[in-house]
Amino acid sequence: MKITHTADVNAMRRAAYPPLADFADALYWQSKGDSSKLDTYLEAIEEVKRRFPKEQADPRASEHA
Repeated sequence: MKITHTADVNAMRRAAYPPLADFADALYWQSKGDSSKLDTYLEAIEEVKRRFPKEQADPRASEHA
């Protein structure tokens, strides 16, 4: 019997994303001419997407063989 475990990528991403308050702060500082905080925030988002990629779902993956 083959059991396939598929992790909930969306839940893992939600838990790993930086807080939206950081995004709001970064947007404020960008409006004042400092984009460094926004760059850092976006880099953190990219890292989460690299750590937890969304792969093409195989409809047979949930079947038990």
